[in-house]
Amino acid sequence: MTAVAARKITGSMSQPALKPAYAIWGEDRATVDRAVARLAARVQREGGLPPERFRADETPAEEVVAACEAVSLAGLRLVIVEDADGWRAADAAALVDYLDSPNPSTCLALVSAGAPTPKLHQAVAALGGDLRYGPDPKAKPAERARWLAEHFRDEVQRAGGSVAPTLARQVVQRVAVDRPDARRHGLTAMELAREAEKLAAYAGGEPITAEMVDALVPRHPDAKVYELADAIAAADSARAHDLLQDLATGEDPQPPIVVQVQLANRFRDLATAQALAPAPTADEVAAATGRGGFPARILAEQAARLPPGAAQAAVARLAALELDLRVSSLRELGRTRDDGARLVLELAVRDLVALARGGKPPAGPES
Repeated sequence: MTAVAARKITGSMSQPALKPAYAIWGEDRATVDRAVARLAARVQREGGLPPERFRADETPAEEVVAACEAVSLAGLRLVIVEDADGWRAADAAALVDYLDSPNPSTCLALVSAGAPTPKLHQAVAALGGDLRYGPDPKAKPAERARWLAEHFRDEVQRAGGSVAPTLARQVVQRVAVDRPDARRHGLTAMELAREAEKLAAYAGGEPITAEMVDALVPRHPDAKVYELADAIAAADSARAHDLLQDLATGEDPQPPIVVQVQLANRFRDLATAQALAPAPTADEVAAATGRGGFPARILAEQAARLPPGAAQAAVARLAALELDLRVSSLRELGRTRDDGARLVLELAVRDLVALARGGKPPAGPES
């Protein structure tokens, strides 16, 4: 048996052989991390080397392929790529080709909250290494909310505590930031895991109570506004309308001027991103806006998707909205000031959705 052959991926009667590649992904980041840790521990138990780690947003796929193809005389190699869903299809092509004939002395782990590109995902799945932890990315909001509540209860139990299902749902309502970027990168699930650990430690083995949740779990008043900005950028008028209603009459209503300020901040960043290039990179957006990492990536995606000039037009519309709200000129409509302010906000959001669709907003609130 040759030196390399002796270090091929092998199994035993009690444990199946390691796959040449895994996609370890899903919104349940805590469980994803535990799965990666188990894989690394097994490789080392079987005489392998400590893992080599890369990040997709910092490393070309060709460099990862070179690491995978390197001959190891010291033991099985484990190559871990974080945020593997950050590669575009063209970026990941080299890895797709590599997986046609992977190095038998290397185990590749692609780790992310979202699935890798379709061809890369299919290539890994064909090798039997597709491991998803979390809800189906296409799950409806109600299904995802149920999963988040179950996830929170599981994390509480893992930390040695207990919590009633109704209270778990309340925690999800406080914490859940249901923005596309939060779902894509597992941010909500990670935050729920942190809250579960904190509450279980505070409860000291006793059931978690509503009083503990009120005292220890902060609300996220801006969560719905982030969702609203995403719905506007996607030109999803139905979703934007539902979110506006929730912001007005939901469990934690927000004043229209607060919504306006947060929307204006978001669309100023989008306007900056759109001014860079027709399809700016996340790095370019981060340098121009000061918002790195995931927010920069989302801004880059939305800037490329919006019609040219739409973000700057939205900034102008939001500036007009601020003036309308501050002068409180709606008394002439025969409504209360709050009702009038919310009507002006609704009209502005309607106009913003029109801009995102490539149209022009009406000339004013009267139309």
